[in-house]
Amino acid sequence: MEPVAVPPTQPSLVLRGHREGVIGAIFHPDDHLVATSGEDATIRLWDATTGEQVGETLTGHTDTIWLVAFHPEGHLLASASEDRTARIWDVATGKQVGEALTGHTAGVYGVSFHPDGGLLATGSADHTVRLWKVPGGEPVGEPLTESMDEIDGVAFHPDGHLVASTGDAVRLYDTATGRPVGVPLVGTTKGAVSVAFSPDGRLLASGSDDLTVRIWDHAAGRPAVDPLVGHTDVVDGVTFHPSGRLLVSAGEDCTVRVWDVATGKQVGELETGHSAPVWNMGFDRSGSRIVTASQDGTARILPFPAYPAAG
Repeated sequence: MEPVAVPPTQPSLVLRGHREGVIGAIFHPDDHLVATSGEDATIRLWDATTGEQVGETLTGHTDTIWLVAFHPEGHLLASASEDRTARIWDVATGKQVGEALTGHTAGVYGVSFHPDGGLLATGSADHTVRLWKVPGGEPVGEPLTESMDEIDGVAFHPDGHLVASTGDAVRLYDTATGRPVGVPLVGTTKGAVSVAFSPDGRLLASGSDDLTVRIWDHAAGRPAVDPLVGHTDVVDGVTFHPSGRLLVSAGEDCTVRVWDVATGKQVGELETGHSAPVWNMGFDRSGSRIVTASQDGTARILPFPAYPAAG
């Protein structure tokens, strides 16, 4: 099947307010809010229906905020920043909870909550992954250090027993012990920069500096399909559709591409309206909407079309 460009059936909502590029964007667990973060060192919350900003801008970081993540219960938000800290925020008040999480010796690029909400994982340009207690922010165990490259992304397995990280390879660690699990997933000619588990936890996707997307059978330690080729620049974001049948990737080539997970074939390209690199994106619970974050200074909430593989 040839890839098709399927325009959304409704107009997108354009979220304007950041003074520079928008890098992180994610739906709240109950879908009523979207959180965004950017190069202007701020976090903003938006009404996911109207596109209007909700409450005051969250400030405290002193440099680019790369990613944000909602706690599974939705009352907390975590952020990862170039200022070498991660922070936890109260969503209702917009206030920081406790002190900044310090310990990384370079920019913090990745952040992810454990599915039970009791842990936070961060990945850094210092080549380490760190685990923290939530909400107190106390470090858990020693830093996980194996990568020979910066760690741009971290993700917990849906049942929480594994945490995955990017770098010179995609690596898996036992959440309870911090020990490596299986073999490093190596296949890219350059480093992996983004990572996501499928909803059922069976597969793992990664985006890379080598312009490819990979889908891995992580338990077997091998690719599940051939490399996904089509992007013409770095793939900064990957996320699975809630159905698990589609994978979406965002790239510095300004495109958002849609792939059939079973075959690895591109089935479409989302018309986002962005005019600059797209850094990240996230689905609502139903998979009927997607939010995208771009260097053009906007985030956009788009209806997600019924691509052929989802029919």
